[in-house]
Amino acid sequence: MTAEIKTHHFENFGPTEGGRKIELFQLTRGSKNLLLMGGVHGDEPEGFFLVEEFVRSGLWRELEGVASLWVLPRLNPDGCATHTRVNGRGVDLNRNMPTKDWDPVARKERYQPGPSAGSEFESQTLIKIVERLQPHAIITMHTWEPMINYNGPARKLAEVMAAQSGYVITDDIGYPTPGSFGTWAGWERKIPTITLEIERDSGSEKTWSVHKDSLMAGLLFAGMNDELG
Repeated sequence: MTAEIKTHHFENFGPTEGGRKIELFQLTRGSKNLLLMGGVHGDEPEGFFLVEEFVRSGLWRELEGVASLWVLPRLNPDGCATHTRVNGRGVDLNRNMPTKDWDPVARKERYQPGPSAGSEFESQTLIKIVERLQPHAIITMHTWEPMINYNGPARKLAEVMAAQSGYVITDDIGYPTPGSFGTWAGWERKIPTITLEIERDSGSEKTWSVHKDSLMAGLLFAGMNDELG
């Protein structure tokens, strides 16, 4: 995909357990860093499809001079390749972040937290990227029940996105998520963080039509405003 797109910066990290690379690239330049991420769970294809289709669409060009847009399309390339929630070592990356509430015991079989907090290469890579970029806002894509979940000072940003998509807004997904990225970045580091939960099994056409304007509106709002909460 990056071969088709002119980027200001490109790098990859790896290899992963499955021998794949995690790609990171910068599409625009501006005073604030924004991070757009997908593919945390490989069995949530609408999430990484939306990120990659957004990149292909070129809509992001409107951000040039407004913000530096950094894109991490597939944090979990092994899971995306095998259509599994977990990474190549069988760990749920959204339960592996080194949060204060990290729990070594899986609440369900599919939520394997790993042998220790932050044990996974993908988690370590994400931490390095966030610490280096110090993003003004993060938008990450998942697939579940339709909602915009915000962590940290991101209520206004969530409202801007919801005005376009019609999704409900919440700061509580409804069940404990120890070791989640939203907790690590949003609540513990106060980085405005949006987790877009795309309606599961929406398919590519509906996913794009519902969320393209919402995503663009959110990125523009984040790029042009200091206060997002």
